[in-house]
Amino acid sequence: MVTAQPSANRLSGTALPEATDKAIPTPELAPTTRAASTFTLYAYQGHLYASNVRGKLIELGTLTQGDNGGGWAYAIDGDDCPDGSGFASAQEALQEVARGITFLYLDGQFTAQRDLSDVHRPDLPDAPQVRVTLDPLGHANPAVEAAP
Repeated sequence: MVTAQPSANRLSGTALPEATDKAIPTPELAPTTRAASTFTLYAYQGHLYASNVRGKLIELGTLTQGDNGGGWAYAIDGDDCPDGSGFASAQEALQEVARGITFLYLDGQFTAQRDLSDVHRPDLPDAPQVRVTLDPLGHANPAVEAAP
């Protein structure tokens, strides 16, 4: 007959509950941070592109300058997706896109679209670009920064 013995497992002087293994996180041991995902948004020749940390490149919509040097405008492909206009620069428009886009939208686009690296990949190093870090659960505001 098996009898329960007091647990000898200790972590930082705190006893683990009976029948608890160090490999199974308890609320006290569970990670409290969520992994964030970083994407880079680009404006290039009238298109709005995004890349992920794996280097996959997809097209999200358009980002164009108005006639006679007017303001910049963007339109994101998809139902109920935002658009905007009247921005002083492509960089400013990209920052607005980054503030309004969600992880779920981008994740779905990266899943559904083919990688443009398979075809002639646009030369993006000199294109206006913005990095955005998004919380997959949507609990935090996007962290937006200008890319070098």
